[in-house]
Amino acid sequence: MLSRRVRPGSAFFLLMSLAVVGTTVTAQNILKKTDVSSPTIVRTEYDMDKVASPPSLSADEVRGRQLFVQRCAICHDPLGQPSYPSTPGPWVDAATVRSLGDDIVRSQIMMGSARMPGWQCTLQPAEVGQVIAFLKTVTPDQRP
Repeated sequence: MLSRRVRPGSAFFLLMSLAVVGTTVTAQNILKKTDVSSPTIVRTEYDMDKVASPPSLSADEVRGRQLFVQRCAICHDPLGQPSYPSTPGPWVDAATVRSLGDDIVRSQIMMGSARMPGWQCTLQPAEVGQVIAFLKTVTPDQRP
């Protein structure tokens, strides 16, 4: 029982403190009872000279890469982005553009297909040209 020297606000603080301590003890007991494995830390070594070197792409190719990463990489993933175990769209690189031709690739990007959205309302023709310019720089050895 609380004495008269304890202010009424202090009783509330004491009850809340006991509730928090009880919750903490309960959470610790739950963690002890369940088999929670420690997270695994994976360290990746990067070639810092390669990372810090300026890109060898032109301004249009750099802008095309930006647009591709924003709009296309989630499905086509030529940059090895860890989005999904497998991507819904096919791998697209310079060989794809060469085999289909710029006009067909441009039409595919603009009009889309049953599985791919058309970008005619979102991308300007110049931006589609920049994406195609970037795709021409993607080589088969970059395939994840």
